[in-house]
Amino acid sequence: MLWKSFKAGDDKAFYELYDQYSDALYSFGMQFCKDSDFVKDCIHDLFLELHKYREQLRPTDSIQFYLFRTLKRIIHKQRLSMSLLKLDHKLEKTIRAHSPACDETIIDSERQEEGMDLLANAISQLTKVQQRALFLKFEQDLNYTEIAVLLNISVESARTNMYRALKSLRKSLSKHEISLNLFVLLYSKNQL
Repeated sequence: MLWKSFKAGDDKAFYELYDQYSDALYSFGMQFCKDSDFVKDCIHDLFLELHKYREQLRPTDSIQFYLFRTLKRIIHKQRLSMSLLKLDHKLEKTIRAHSPACDETIIDSERQEEGMDLLANAISQLTKVQQRALFLKFEQDLNYTEIAVLLNISVESARTNMYRALKSLRKSLSKHEISLNLFVLLYSKNQL
C-alpha cells in the first residue's frame, strides 16, 4: 500500500519510505563501502531517483529488496565512475614518473605527454562498457566472469567488448605509431 501511495504522488508516503528504510539502507550500503559520507550520498541519490521517476516505477512485492538492489547499483556505478576519473590522473602520473631525469629528456617528455594524450583520447572514444571492461580487466585484474557480473552483461559480451576495445585502441594508436603494449604494460603493472 505504501509503494502504491508513493507512486501515486503522496509525499507523506515518500517521507515514510525514507524514514522506514534509510537506516537499513545505510547498514546495507556500508557493506560495500566503508566511506560513510559516500554511502549517505548514494542513499540521497537513490531517493532523488525514486522521487523523480516515481510514476514509472514498477510494482514490487518487497520494497526493501527493491531499494537494496537499487542502492547497490548506485554505489557500484558511482565507485566505477570515480575510478575511471582516477584512471586518467594515474595514467598521467605513471607516464611522467617513467621519464628519465636529465636535461636531454625534454623532447622525450613531450612525446610521452603527447602519447598519453593520444591514449586518453583513444580510450575516451570507446563505449562506456568498453572503458569499464578495460579498467576491470587491467586495473582490477578481474576475469571475464567477474567483469560480466559487474557490468551486468554475459561473459561472451565481456570478451567481445574487451576484444573490440583493444582492437579499437590498437587501430587508434597505430596511426600515431604508439604501441598498444605501452597501454597493456601500464595496466598490467597495476601502477595506475
